[in-house]
Amino acid sequence: MAMYLSIFLCLFLFVISLICSKYNIFSPSVITSGIWLSVFLLYTLLGSHLNPLTDKFLSAIDIWVTLFCVSSLFIQALSVSRNNRIEPSQLARNIFFYASLVTFPLLILHAYEIVKLGTSTNWMADLRSAAVGGIKGINIEDSNPFYVVIWLISYFIELFYFSKENRTRVAVLFFMYFLFGFITMAKLHFLILILGSLYILYYKKSIKLKHILVGMVLLSVIFYGIQLLRAKDNASKPGDSMIELYLLSPSPAFETVKPASSARFGENVFRIIYAIEYKLGFTDKEPVDTLLNFVYVGVGTNTYTVLYPFYKDFGVAGIGFFAIFLGLILGYIYNKAEDGDVLFIIIYAFFLTEIIMQYGAEMFFTNLSLNLKRIIIALLPFLISRYELFSYARKLMKAANSEDDE
Repeated sequence: MAMYLSIFLCLFLFVISLICSKYNIFSPSVITSGIWLSVFLLYTLLGSHLNPLTDKFLSAIDIWVTLFCVSSLFIQALSVSRNNRIEPSQLARNIFFYASLVTFPLLILHAYEIVKLGTSTNWMADLRSAAVGGIKGINIEDSNPFYVVIWLISYFIELFYFSKENRTRVAVLFFMYFLFGFITMAKLHFLILILGSLYILYYKKSIKLKHILVGMVLLSVIFYGIQLLRAKDNASKPGDSMIELYLLSPSPAFETVKPASSARFGENVFRIIYAIEYKLGFTDKEPVDTLLNFVYVGVGTNTYTVLYPFYKDFGVAGIGFFAIFLGLILGYIYNKAEDGDVLFIIIYAFFLTEIIMQYGAEMFFTNLSLNLKRIIIALLPFLISRYELFSYARKLMKAANSEDDE
């Protein structure tokens, strides 16, 4: 009975969100209510092999979806300022593109190093193992280098300004980031690339809903291919249903989490603070591992839905508070993007994946360091344009040369 009530609530919020968002499927409230509506329906139809969902999880999701959608729709209803709307600097765009080309060989060298050091007979499994620190001599950071952030931001900006003049750039940057996803064997990188592309193209009215459906089918094919290629003796067994393993299993896994049971205050939500303290030597306690322990809920999984850090650190109150907080933040970004602010369109393009992935894991605070890097890199071309930084430097140089001539 509780399951059907949750389904009805998600359906109600989904319809309201669609109407309030003018039927835009990329609205954060539409995505959130739609994701959990899909999870519950699929669980009812296909989740018989998994542990049953209890009131503990269902009530937590009811709180999350309701408060997230209401806060997101509230901020979407507010008018936004159109002052100081700026375009990215063309010079910065050129720098980003050529910096991407220069750093591309580093990725190839990294892939070669993995294959050389790998111990598995499946070199594609070695690629994935390296991405999670499973190969001696290769750090996790080596498989997530900073320069790929520049690739992604450069690609999104060039895609937004797609024309005959820059279509080669768009194709090259897409290929580079796609290859990065292949080398890391990470579905997430394909997801952010394709979903971000679909959002930008949909915003520009270059594609319609049918094209988005084709894109989602393409993603499913890519995911299934990766699953087969990297199959190993862990939770990723080819015999497991991908829907059960990746889409449904995090929900019953959440049932195993104890509320407000963290050893330190907010050690999951505010992990970045503890990580900085540890790096600076202020403490000898390492921050919590972002790779969680596996639990068996009918299949093996180590993902616990978006609720995990909030519930683990602060209990039900944490779920409610951060549902409102993230609803307001993401609603604001979406509102600015829909109003035509290019910077916020780019930012929302990479946040989109994190909104969709809430059925599996929390990624806003867990990946806060990466998110901040993306925002800063995305901001640079607009700051350069806004304050004419390079133009100002050229003026100073011309002034200095004029004084020397005198």
